[in-house]
Amino acid sequence: MTEPPAATAVIHDIRYSRFSGSLRPRWTAVLALARSSVQRSLGVRRSAGAKVWPFLLVAAAYLPAVVAVGVPLVLGDLPGVGATGPLDILGYYDLLGVTGVIVLAFAATTLPSLLTRERRDRVLSLYFSTALSPMEYVAGKLLAAVALVLLVTLGPMLLLLVGGILIADAPLAYAQDHLGDWPEIALAGGYFALFQAAVALALGSLTSRRVFAVGGDIALMLVPAVIGGVLYGLTERTAFLALNLLYVPIELAGYVLSPDDDRSAVPSLVVLQAVWAGVVVAGLGTLVLRYVRGKGQ
Repeated sequence: MTEPPAATAVIHDIRYSRFSGSLRPRWTAVLALARSSVQRSLGVRRSAGAKVWPFLLVAAAYLPAVVAVGVPLVLGDLPGVGATGPLDILGYYDLLGVTGVIVLAFAATTLPSLLTRERRDRVLSLYFSTALSPMEYVAGKLLAAVALVLLVTLGPMLLLLVGGILIADAPLAYAQDHLGDWPEIALAGGYFALFQAAVALALGSLTSRRVFAVGGDIALMLVPAVIGGVLYGLTERTAFLALNLLYVPIELAGYVLSPDDDRSAVPSLVVLQAVWAGVVVAGLGTLVLRYVRGKGQ
């Protein structure tokens, strides 16, 4: 009877060694968090059902701009239509007014989940044990929220501008005539993006239930609007219309995009800026208190 072969021992040279690769700056971790948050909110790399609602709202936000560009493009050969450009059919300010409710629906249903999902799964301690500090986590989420809102506000306005350049009979001259539009639409989109991002993220930081954050966002936009409308009807003071938080960034954009329009029935620029700044500061302050001081608890 043969004996089994003796087991042979192998000693591996395992030891700690210095990292020889290149270290990336900390801000790359913030960008990586923002990129992954945007992708997850849009349903990228998730099931088909997770993509339906956000992409439906994105398509709805771009539809008016697509129609405004497509009409002169398709009917340009008809008499009297060739000189019509997208901005003659739908201006930037009018576009924001048409898509305002869509932007609210997109922000209210998409942005709070940037925070609520991780609060519900209780993974914040894992984030903070890596290269991300609480402040950097907030910065990454805020960057993602701003990018998502710009997708449905700045994007359609850029489509109007670029589409007008492409279908113009003299594209270079058209681009020169509208050179000043670039900073104006960027500022208008910024008004929208920072306002909606601050509101939605602040509400998302207060609960781990997405449905509560969504309901709170919609209520915050609609209830003060009703109160402001009633007070305006009783006093006829336009300042009360600034309680309609949905249209505060729209009317601010109006002062930038359509400065020559009659705004006698609109709150003054100072009132709108004060309300906008107050909401943004309150929203960002809530984020700082919840995540930087409270560690997200």
